[in-house]
Amino acid sequence: MGFLLYIWQLPQNIIGYALSRRARRIVLGDGSSFYLWSGPGSVSLGEYIILSSPGALGHELGHRTQSRLLGPLYLLVIGLPSLLWCVLHTYTPLRRLDYYGFYTEAWAERIRRGRKEV
Repeated sequence: MGFLLYIWQLPQNIIGYALSRRARRIVLGDGSSFYLWSGPGSVSLGEYIILSSPGALGHELGHRTQSRLLGPLYLLVIGLPSLLWCVLHTYTPLRRLDYYGFYTEAWAERIRRGRKEV
């Protein structure tokens, strides 16, 4: 990852870095890494993928691609709506709806399936 890409995603990288300090770093064979934590759910903030379960890695890689595309707009376009959707989906009758039907999650899943890395 280059310096300019890190700066392009700076707001979410700052938050991701802070959250990653409370997690254990896992390095994969290709040199990429993610963080495993006991927190509530998984989140992708810039270059920091923080997982409560390794099974969510593919989906969170989709969110990382969104972050790379949107840069500083990611938190407004994806991050905040995704967080609100997760809370509403978990604690209200909206849990009956398909979680991945929401636009932020559907887009991340399409990226995951196509794995068009940015």
